[in-house]
Parts: sequence; structure tokens; C-alpha cells
Amino acid sequence: MPQYARIPEMREGMFYNAINIATESSWKKLQNSKTRFESWEASWNSIGTEEKNKTNPETEWHRLKKSGVRLILSNDKEFPMLLKEIPWPPFGIYIKGELPKNGISIAVVGTRKATNEGKNAAKKFAYELAAKKVSIISGLALGIDAAAHVGCLDAAGITIAVLANGLDSVYPKTHYSLAKKILENGGALVSEYPLEGPPFPSRFIERNRIVSGLSRGTLVVEAPERSGSLATARFAMEQNRDVFVIPGPISHSNFSGSNQLIRNGAELVTKPEEILQVLGIETANSTKSRKTFGSKEEKLVFMALKDISCPADVDTLIEITNLGIAEVNTALSFLIIKTIVKETEDGYTLTN
Repeated sequence: MPQYARIPEMREGMFYNAINIATESSWKKLQNSKTRFESWEASWNSIGTEEKNKTNPETEWHRLKKSGVRLILSNDKEFPMLLKEIPWPPFGIYIKGELPKNGISIAVVGTRKATNEGKNAAKKFAYELAAKKVSIISGLALGIDAAAHVGCLDAAGITIAVLANGLDSVYPKTHYSLAKKILENGGALVSEYPLEGPPFPSRFIERNRIVSGLSRGTLVVEAPERSGSLATARFAMEQNRDVFVIPGPISHSNFSGSNQLIRNGAELVTKPEEILQVLGIETANSTKSRKTFGSKEEKLVFMALKDISCPADVDTLIEITNLGIAEVNTALSFLIIKTIVKETEDGYTLTN
């Protein structure tokens, strides 16, 4: 008997893989099996002879190992915690490469038929986020996905591609070299589908919940009205994750979905620093701002101007901060000298 057949954890993986093949990765059928039986082995033993004749668990497990693909079940300690928290979590994920063991991940998604401006924005945001040790998650698709992976790799960052097919092949085939580079640079390819699992159209929507599920937040770069990236954003909202959107011209159809997301409450962003601030990651500007506060009054005035996001006069700042007129004027003087605040015709405002 092969060694893996004698280890309970590996046996469970072997039988889950077989069940996954037999059910054609139907989440509903897998959920029914998980609910009815104590183990994937018991579930496999319950299926009909015809299905068993089509799939040999040990043969398929050997093929999986030979291909360099690992299977991590949802009850395994290596299974990503963020993925456990989502509605309809996968019961297992197949992995080539390595998932980050800690740190923050952001999904970057958008249309396949992206403009050059959109692809450049995806590269820039992914590069800047990766430079701050944020992992980038995307779907290896043409357009925005590929640009995000490339931007991350350019910054020597870790990027993860979630595929809608088995990991014995790459879809689209033109991204084989990109997938190889992702692995060579310490990233990973991820799927919930077994070897030879075809990229059915419905699976692209299914995989989008994993793209957002692996991420602290999702950045939508360029999305038309019917873009699959809008589904990723909806999944992110259902998963209580942040959704960031780069706005676009109202006359360009490629941004109609993006702009609608902003109207529906997603956070508009125009530079990577805005995402980093939400994530609690210091940027050069934020570090400088904190270190230049010489008193609690300066910080109170700064926070008041930041919160109202528009020029304010001294009386308004007195009302918001509950400071005296002399304290507000002194704080403003020092903040102006440090170029944190500037005076305009409409009042005082932040320089950045």
C-alpha cells in the first residue's frame, strides 16, 4: 500500500480529490457530502459504482503529486484564514508554489479589454503596493489582471494567480511565461478545480470569490458595465472587505461599471498611498506628517482639516477642536511653517 494511503490526512485529501472529480467540482454536491458524512473517505464510499469506475482515487492522487500540485483542505492549518471567513468557502484549494504565510494581500482586477491608461494604472498601483510588502492577487487574465501581476513582479513582490481551471494547464495559454515567472518569484497559482478541470465560463465567476476572499480588499481598475470584475467587487462587499475603485471618464464605456461602484459606496482612490493608509501601512508622507507634530494642538487642527476635506476658517476650527483662538492660531502658524497646512482665500487647508 502506498505511504500516502496510510496517513489519515493524506487519505482525506486523496478522497476529496476523487469526490471533486466525480462531482465536477459542484459546490452544492460537495456541501451535501460534507453535511451527510463524517469524512471525504466515507463520502467516496457512498457513491455509486458507475462514478467509482470512472475515477481511481490513488491514481488521481499520484498524478496530482507528480504534477507538483498540493491540495489543502479547509480544515488544514495551512488553509488561508481569510478564505475560511467567506460565504461559500471552497472545501479545498489546489496550489502550485507558496502562499504568503503572513502579511496583507490586495486583489487588483479589471477588464480584459483594458486601455493603455488602465493597464498602466494597474501596474503602478501593484508596483507601489508590492514595494510596501503587500501581496497582489489577481486572475491571470488578459488586460488588467496581467498588468497587476507584472507590476508586482517588477517590484520583486509576491503575487498570486487564481485560475478557473486545473493547475496542469494555464489559461490563457499566452500567459504561460507569466505564470512561470510568478512561481519563480515565490508566488503561487491557486484553483479549486482538479487536474484537467476545464475553464467553463461559470468557473470564472466562481473563482472571483476566491480572488476577493484571499484579499483584505479589492481594487477595481477599469470595469465596463458587464465586467466580471464587478462580480469580484460584489463578492468583496459580501465578505466585508474593502473595495477601492480608480475612477474614469464618464464618456468611456470601460469605466461605466467602475463609476457605478463609486456611486454605490466603494472608495474612490487616485494613488496607491490612499490604499496604504486604509491598510494602516506607513507611507513617506504619512510618516513625515506624524513626526512633525510639535503639540497635541497641532495634531487636533491637522485632524480637523483632514476630516472636513475643505478649507476652513479659524472659527470653524475652534468649534471642531474645542481649542481657544490663541491655541488654534499658534497651531496653524507652526503647521504652515512645516508646509503641512496652507492658507487660501477660502480658509486653511492641507497641502496634500
